[in-house]
Amino acid sequence: MRKMLMLEQITKGYGPATPVLSGVDLEVQPGESLAIVGESGCGKSTLLNIIGSLDQPDSGSVCVDGEDLLSLNEKELAAFRNRRVGFVFQLHHLLPQCTVLENVMVPSLIQSGSVKDRAVELLDRVGLSHRLDHRPGELSGGERQRVAVVRALINRPSLLLADEPTGALNEAGASELLDLLLELNRDEGLTLIMVTHSMPLAERLDRVVTLSNGALQ
Repeated sequence: MRKMLMLEQITKGYGPATPVLSGVDLEVQPGESLAIVGESGCGKSTLLNIIGSLDQPDSGSVCVDGEDLLSLNEKELAAFRNRRVGFVFQLHHLLPQCTVLENVMVPSLIQSGSVKDRAVELLDRVGLSHRLDHRPGELSGGERQRVAVVRALINRPSLLLADEPTGALNEAGASELLDLLLELNRDEGLTLIMVTHSMPLAERLDRVVTLSNGALQ
């Protein structure tokens, strides 16, 4: 079976004095949910950005869904991200001037009727069908994060990367958002990789790995 993710000997530093990753190896199966935990500043977000091709390692290899990311040029990487990877961040990054429905459809290259149908269907699934014409400033923090999750799914990615997606939410909101992510992981067949500082949340995923001293344990 083809692996969803294969990292081999990933290194990354920001100058000689600040090594961040030093020989990270990781394999993730299709449909698996994985939590990456570790102390603040240990490189979790850097690792996630390398997996999603938002950043490049200094050395090593990155293969996602059968694609060797380090062999792709910038245009090919942008197409890969748009087609195969969904991103959810701690801050929702919604466009304040756009409605909920418009925000969800932004990543789609073609604003077709079928894309709109999928957007409406997903927003209904996350309990936001009554918010389609509202703007982000009219939503609660939890609602904004649910919109961000739907936006990440609009192009039917095979991999969903979530970087501290519950960090700005209270305990109840965090639990509800993770419920949604795990439901989508199960029902849509998504592979989910989530960075979190919360062990209670991390332990609800299939597997937990710890990033420490530049390597996974």
